[in-house]
Amino acid sequence: MDNRRKKVIKSSVRSSITDLVRTAQKTYDPKSPARSSRYVKMALDLIKKHKVRLPKELKNSFCKKCCVVWIPGKTINVTYDKKNECLRIKCQCGHSKRL
Repeated sequence: MDNRRKKVIKSSVRSSITDLVRTAQKTYDPKSPARSSRYVKMALDLIKKHKVRLPKELKNSFCKKCCVVWIPGKTINVTYDKKNECLRIKCQCGHSKRL
């Protein structure tokens, strides 16, 4: 494949990834989060298959461990860590991340 074709494919994959994550955020339901986590899993599969980087604005929008969309107050707890002077995000699965 030539470079132009690769660039076109990767740009279309990036747009598909953003669409999938945004629909996952819209369709999140606390009673049944399976649909939204399925959208996130599909986006992660596209990232792995086409070796595309995740866009910066979507990097901190879901848990990479349990594939749940991050919604403050519903799926994550956001606290300020005084020791490290950063934000600490803790997912409902127990995974935590510093920002």
